[in-house]
Amino acid sequence: MNMSLPRTYYLIYSPIVAEQLASVIAHPLLVEQEIELRKVKLADLSALHIDQELQHALLWVEQKDYPQVLLFAQKNQMSLGFLPIKGDPLCHFFKALALPQDLDACLRLALSQEPIIIDTIVCNGEIITNGVNLENQTKMTEFIGDSHELTTIGKLKFQFKRFLHAFSLTPHPVTLITAKGKTISTAITGMVLLDFHRNGALTNLFSESISLKDKRLSVALFAPQSILSYLQLSSSLLVTAQKKNLPQQIGYIRTASLTITSPVDTHYLINNQPLTTRELKLEILNAGIKVNTGDKFKERQHFSDDKENVICEQLPQQESRVKYISGTLPLFSHALESDFKDLFLALKENARINNTYILLMVLSAMLATLGLFLNSPSIVIGAMVLAPLMAPIISLSMGLLRSDADLSKRSLTTLFAGMFIALSLSALVAYILPFQENTHEIAARLHPSTLDLLVAILSGVAGAFANARESIAKSLPGVAIAVALVPPLCVSGIGIGWLNFEVFYGAMLLFLTNLTGIILAAGLTFMAIGYAPFSRAKKGIALSAFMVAVISVPLVLSFANMQQIEAVKKQLISQDYTIGGQNQQLRNIKVRLVRPLKISADLISTHMPNPQELAALEKQLSEQLGQAVTIDLSVRLVTKNYFSQTGNFLEPRK
Repeated sequence: MNMSLPRTYYLIYSPIVAEQLASVIAHPLLVEQEIELRKVKLADLSALHIDQELQHALLWVEQKDYPQVLLFAQKNQMSLGFLPIKGDPLCHFFKALALPQDLDACLRLALSQEPIIIDTIVCNGEIITNGVNLENQTKMTEFIGDSHELTTIGKLKFQFKRFLHAFSLTPHPVTLITAKGKTISTAITGMVLLDFHRNGALTNLFSESISLKDKRLSVALFAPQSILSYLQLSSSLLVTAQKKNLPQQIGYIRTASLTITSPVDTHYLINNQPLTTRELKLEILNAGIKVNTGDKFKERQHFSDDKENVICEQLPQQESRVKYISGTLPLFSHALESDFKDLFLALKENARINNTYILLMVLSAMLATLGLFLNSPSIVIGAMVLAPLMAPIISLSMGLLRSDADLSKRSLTTLFAGMFIALSLSALVAYILPFQENTHEIAARLHPSTLDLLVAILSGVAGAFANARESIAKSLPGVAIAVALVPPLCVSGIGIGWLNFEVFYGAMLLFLTNLTGIILAAGLTFMAIGYAPFSRAKKGIALSAFMVAVISVPLVLSFANMQQIEAVKKQLISQDYTIGGQNQQLRNIKVRLVRPLKISADLISTHMPNPQELAALEKQLSEQLGQAVTIDLSVRLVTKNYFSQTGNFLEPRK
């Protein structure tokens, strides 16, 4: 039944609008309806004795003062209409009621609409009109607020600030207790009261259960478990997420009251005002508040059931997890119990020798050996993809990390079996074949350096992530190609077949470089994402680091040799030499750091040099490099015009 409003209303006002009172009192809407306003200063509100005939008031105060007036109205069962003050920031409460920002339009609503009862949400005794948040959280406007209010520039600024903020986020250990006694112990970096938000990804996600007329409050909890997961959160992700499959870092509680306790002082923002406490109590008062609202507000309200909803499965709740992230957020997410179970089962399976493993090793070893002899990169790459050696190496890394003797032994056994297969087959093929040609594919694996160790370390990180995260498991073939485990093993086997220690040693050094680099990097990666605490992992990490340190000694020497060789090549290729009165050039230069220095190259010449001319060139090179030199040259004869053509080496000397 509609009831007409009385002809006299209270006008509760702030001093800031005192000079404008006359314009409102004489407003045409009031004059036409013969409505009288009884003025009440905000400062005198607490002393006001409500006339039983006057139960409606127009509220014309700064919105920061709304909580005081709303509490008074709730206790005295008054209804309220709201008038905005020009330039006064709008609070979430005002926006939620779908009220216009124009004074005349608001006045029309306040006089013509039947008030409706909405929920009164209180936090530690104060009525909430402008939100409840953790003080240190970024204003997550893009996710929890009215995202349509952000311009393109505003969104870019928000993203930049959020990126910087990610590295200073500190999760707060809290215990959440609902009205029905449900208790959740977790650690959160953010929270938001959703009832007053009209738009935004989180509001849309839970829109069916958010209402200001259901005697329930809705709280979203934000608990990223790493810096990366925090940065990956986007409005598009939340908009498309389904309630039954929330992002891992989001929780949701709908209840009549929520108590949040913490063992340490926690800083909150209540209506944008700081509050430091160890206990926060959010609740719905039994009696609501009568207010005038816009039509869109009424359309948005859903009369949901009175069931309590607690969706916090995605929040960290294990004691070890909460303790792990209680400091500054780690860069990577800490592993879940389900991750441990699934990954360990997979790694234990990978550590076993089975028929499939043996077959793949045989095929990859044969392909790699033939590809090396045929000097075919494509065949060698195919062998890399087939090779199953990466699996037991990753298992060995986890075994060492967690001091798991059984996993380590099984992994080593499987690894040695694969190495034996590759070395035996490649040695046999090299022994049977009637030639010993050192192809480019073979030679490329004889001189490893610290650069190869860096490749192995990066591959170890990628391999650990590919095993730990199902979403990137498809990257394992790429890791196998990058690190190339089987080809150097097969080159070592070829060295055995040829009885050539230099070939065996160089290729085996490359394989051991890859092996130790992967073990160390994978172990550090597994530790970083939480598969073992440092106290447990330090022995395995120390052993892996020692192996890398040992293998680094010849690698550093090899890298120094590479630098020395390149310096010699640079000197030789930038010069032209005179033999028999003719200019000559050296190309395709190869240098061996022996004593005397051995230089192999193509000699570009217009005639075939005699022994005396070659001896003169050898002497000239020795003087240039400052050390004894022996040369092994292949002569390429060209015409005199060849040197004078543009782009062909240097002009001959006159």
